Amino acid sequence: MIPPIDERIEQELDALLSETNAQPLEAEYLNLLARVNESTPLATRVRLYSYLAFEEAYAENFQAAWNYIEMAEAQINDTTLADIKSEVIASRIEIHLLAGERNKAFALLNDIDLVLVNAVTPRIRYYANNLLARIYADRNQYQRALEYYIAANEAVGETNNDRTPIRRLYLKQSIATMYTELKKYDAALEVISEGLTETAEQNLNHMYYGNFMLLKGFVETSLNRYEAALTTYTNLEQYASRTDSNELLVIVLNNIGDIDIRTGDYEDARDVLMRANLIAEELGDEYTLQLLQFNLGMVDVKQGRFEEGFPKMTEAMDYFRENAIRIEVAETLGELADAYGTAGLYQQQAEALLEQRELREIIYDTEQQRHIADMQSLYDTKDKEQQIKLLKQQNELREQLLANEKQRQLILGLFVLVAAFAIVIVFMLYRSARRANLKLAEANTQLADQSIRDPLTGLLNRRALQQELQQKQRRSKDNTTEDAMILLDVDHFKRINDHYGHAAGDVVLVEVANRLREISRDTDKIIRWGGEEFLIYLTEAEHDALPRLTKRVLDAIGAKPIDCEGTPLRVTATAGFISFPFADLNNNEMDWEQTLQLADLALYAGKVHGRNQAWGVMELNIPFEEAKPTLERDLPGAIARNIISVTTIEGPEAPTS
Repeated sequence: MIPPIDERIEQELDALLSETNAQPLEAEYLNLLARVNESTPLATRVRLYSYLAFEEAYAENFQAAWNYIEMAEAQINDTTLADIKSEVIASRIEIHLLAGERNKAFALLNDIDLVLVNAVTPRIRYYANNLLARIYADRNQYQRALEYYIAANEAVGETNNDRTPIRRLYLKQSIATMYTELKKYDAALEVISEGLTETAEQNLNHMYYGNFMLLKGFVETSLNRYEAALTTYTNLEQYASRTDSNELLVIVLNNIGDIDIRTGDYEDARDVLMRANLIAEELGDEYTLQLLQFNLGMVDVKQGRFEEGFPKMTEAMDYFRENAIRIEVAETLGELADAYGTAGLYQQQAEALLEQRELREIIYDTEQQRHIADMQSLYDTKDKEQQIKLLKQQNELREQLLANEKQRQLILGLFVLVAAFAIVIVFMLYRSARRANLKLAEANTQLADQSIRDPLTGLLNRRALQQELQQKQRRSKDNTTEDAMILLDVDHFKRINDHYGHAAGDVVLVEVANRLREISRDTDKIIRWGGEEFLIYLTEAEHDALPRLTKRVLDAIGAKPIDCEGTPLRVTATAGFISFPFADLNNNEMDWEQTLQLADLALYAGKVHGRNQAWGVMELNIPFEEAKPTLERDLPGAIARNIISVTTIEGPEAPTS
């Protein structure tokens, strides 16, 4: 049953939602609140309190926002209507997100799922399902996000008012964006095409045309359909000029310049980027100015003007490190490394790639920690709920026993019956609590295992190795076993993701992990070190046998193509290897992390010299104290000066057709 509402107030709330001047609406909501009394239907009162809470949250007055939410909750204690409960819980989740309290928002997801399934009001079902979809998309759980987007779209389909086309187009835009992030480009283009058609039919170009066209151009560029992308951006440039949308125009011009760089039309790229630069200066948009300078620097480098180009790029890079989000900085570092490669500056290229890899590891670890924290928050919340429920049941039991005690003389027989019943209840409660605790312990064990395992490949992660080697170091100050480490990186992995999609990239990573398992001993540890990097830690590995073992690793990965849904992909890897302890040094002189750093530098030497090969650090030729400064910063110099001896191993040759 749809809860009763005040039609007039609801229509005025809908009208306020359609306001496009982005001005605070608190005064208007307070005027409506002044007309509300006890006779106003509960659903309308709750909606009004929720909107007032949002206004306070947008202004970062979170205490006032929670006051309004508590007013709404105080009025729904006795209601069984799922629609009203759904709106209150959804509002609470939204405000937690606005306050940056992600764990608290995540802990409420099960609560809203339980009531939302019985909600019937289309507006509430749209709002709640759309909110849940955004949360799961942010957590990269795209399958669940899509399910909620579909549910939200079904709710919109049951309405026919001024908000209907706006909500439908918003959902199409969100779904198209999600398909783009998943690299399902054909599906994204289909939704974008539908959105553009509907945008024109509903006369909503001012709200959605620019966003859909930008997304279309991005997808076409990702598919290397540069002519189509230029046509899209040219049409969008004309639209932005007609509507005086300078913020949109500068983005479009930058994207056109990016395509010109990709296709080698450097003079046109310079002209377009300089036009965009003038507009960005008028807007005072410092971030866009730095982005344009970076791209202009890239044009200079591609045209051989290294002394002009690199200062622009490095200055912009410093700005991005201070002001951009990590994932954008990582992508820009890749472009800077490409520029260094164009100029033949391979040392700088290696440094940029190393910084990019380290930043991606930080991003990866942060995501892992975020997911683990969310899961732990959920377990903690459920544990507290169980404890509160158990305590409430025990208190009720005590009250019942006291009441029975007062009547003991009058109804002794009844007391015996109730006491027996109470014993049964206590026993059942004990068993229930014990089962709950066992389940919680099992969940915590699973959580602990997940914290040291990579969810994609099932391999150990770097935390597992760190824990084991730290424990090993504590058990014995002197390492009495001769171990070894092989650090490897899948070659050109970004190309696989770009050309075949992230799903193919995942297939490659899983198959590489399986091949490493097949050739490794039970005592060896295989670790997904981060991204496309893997580490094999070999226990009791003979020093002289290490090159032969590394050759087996390269052949296992590269000798046979990997099947990706019928497409055979030849995958190779580059590796660096070293014995541990290195050159009989003890932990105080060179611990495992410092030893691994040498293997890392050897790996990068292999990448700079063509990939599909392994470089091994074999011998230390001078006293360690003399060698240490050079080893820490300049592996090529250490090799050239015969401070260390290295050996190189070639990977498998490409099969001839």
